[in-house]
Amino acid sequence: MPYCSKCGAQVREEMAFCSKCGAALKVEPPLAETVSAPAPYRAEKAEKHEKREKEEKGEKREKEEKTEKHEKREFGVIGPLIGGLILIFVGLMFYLQVTGFLGRQVASALFLIIVGIIIIVGALYVAMMATRRHPST
Repeated sequence: MPYCSKCGAQVREEMAFCSKCGAALKVEPPLAETVSAPAPYRAEKAEKHEKREKEEKGEKREKEEKTEKHEKREFGVIGPLIGGLILIFVGLMFYLQVTGFLGRQVASALFLIIVGIIIIVGALYVAMMATRRHPST
């Protein structure tokens, strides 16, 4: 009767695994594994390669989208421009109030009027640019 190579327990010849420790009794490695790299290593290497390819494709796609947006001029400058103009105007109004050139009530009314004008001019500019990009037939 044969014995388990791992624990030394007596086993029958027809058994594939040891009943005591569970070790495989009949292990014959396939020829392909003995000649080439182990399967887990190949699978891990292929997985890393696929992951690298996906990352490269993602980066390439992001660059293409960014270039496309620049070509279409989808990166709007009008919003930051209006925001900057409003901040400059607010600073100017505070300066004029501190120096005593404008009264508080006049400054707040003038502030609202100028901010409204800046927003309207910005909206007209955006509408003009939209009609240039997509003219009606």
